[in-house]
Amino acid sequence: MAKAKWRTLYRAGAVAPLIALVLYFSQFIIMALGEPFPATVAEWFALFQRNKLLGLWYLNALDIISFTLLGIMFLALYAALRNVSPSWMLIAVYVALLGVIVFVVPRVLALAMLPLSDLHAAAPTEAEKAIYLAAGETLSNVTTATPQTVGFQLTAVAGLIISAAILPSRDFAGSATLGRAAGILGIVGFCVALANYVCRIVAPPLAAILMPISGLLWLVWWLIMSIGLFRQSRCASSQAAVPD
Repeated sequence: MAKAKWRTLYRAGAVAPLIALVLYFSQFIIMALGEPFPATVAEWFALFQRNKLLGLWYLNALDIISFTLLGIMFLALYAALRNVSPSWMLIAVYVALLGVIVFVVPRVLALAMLPLSDLHAAAPTEAEKAIYLAAGETLSNVTTATPQTVGFQLTAVAGLIISAAILPSRDFAGSATLGRAAGILGIVGFCVALANYVCRIVAPPLAAILMPISGLLWLVWWLIMSIGLFRQSRCASSQAAVPD
């Protein structure tokens, strides 16, 4: 009956990446069809004054929800695979949750751009407006892409560990095919993701090629994890239905 105790977590972990995918795609579509991306703090303030919701979308506020959901997925994967490789799975979930925190914190701080834009719009003098612009510049520098990139890297390392743990067992939620797919795709995808971040520094043109490949492999891996956790949830429900 051990698995039955985890069925709620399995279900939550299975649904989490699906919701994250919907949020990512909706954000991508809105940004692709919307107005040009703000290049300065003054443009950010102007955008928030025109359309606060669009400004939050451009600020990637939905990423806060998406990454939080992925943290639930990693917890569910630990519960599902803890018997495959207990030590490595514990390390993986620790690294994953650390990555989620490192990624989410600067995103949350960036949301302060919204009240700053309101204060800037309400400021009666140019001197006061300049103060809020300077505060926005400072906030922008504090919440640059660097901590978010580190958060992505940490979750990529966690995904790589989990994929490497699954592959030798060739089994994920009772399916050898799903296990092989999760292991191989995860190892390739997360290695590409890590290579992409290195190439951003040493070979930016190559990073431009690796980024969409990495993103696609990540999304497919999430889908495989969702399928496996749904299977695990059904198995747990079946165990719970069997009388002692």
